[in-house]
Amino acid sequence: MELSSEAKAFEELVRQGGDPRTAAVSVCVGLGIPPAEAQRRVRDAEPLFADLGPEEEEVLALFLDLSHVFVVDRRLDAREQQIHDLLGRAAGAMGAVRSGLGHSLHRWLRTGELTRCYLSLARGNQVKATGDPSVYWSALVAAGELLAVGQDGGEQESLAQARAHCRRMAAQHCAAQHCAAQHCAAHHRAAQQPVEPTE
Repeated sequence: MELSSEAKAFEELVRQGGDPRTAAVSVCVGLGIPPAEAQRRVRDAEPLFADLGPEEEEVLALFLDLSHVFVVDRRLDAREQQIHDLLGRAAGAMGAVRSGLGHSLHRWLRTGELTRCYLSLARGNQVKATGDPSVYWSALVAAGELLAVGQDGGEQESLAQARAHCRRMAAQHCAAQHCAAQHCAAHHRAAQQPVEPTE
């Protein structure tokens, strides 16, 4: 996994001889995170610092990255919050999420990178056997419609393609559910038919 720019900045400070905890706080504060919150995050990550060995700055930077120590939470407006919730619903309906993808999705939702999160979820068909494809695709269809507002250029083209894909997938699963429901109803009606006595 590639380090974020924030984690790389932390690694460089430590390689230059800086105290790892102080370096982590400095990076957080430089990102606009309040000092008290920065210090709390570093305290919560103390076990990671305690296990630091020689020449392990990159490993520590990676673990701090994975622990979201350097994430700046973005304040969302009402429309963005609705998109955020729909994307969260879709992610929850996947059934299982690869650790790397799960980390990225969580980070993008916190940082407000909603379009990036949407495009990642809308790629292919990532719903596992234990997931709920109807919830997944319907949530992405709704999120895609809201994301269309205010987008332009190449991003608009990518969104248009992703929205079309999500609509197709949602329609397929809706049709499959409808057929399954009809089959179940027909089977139920057949089971209710009286059996004619035989001579």
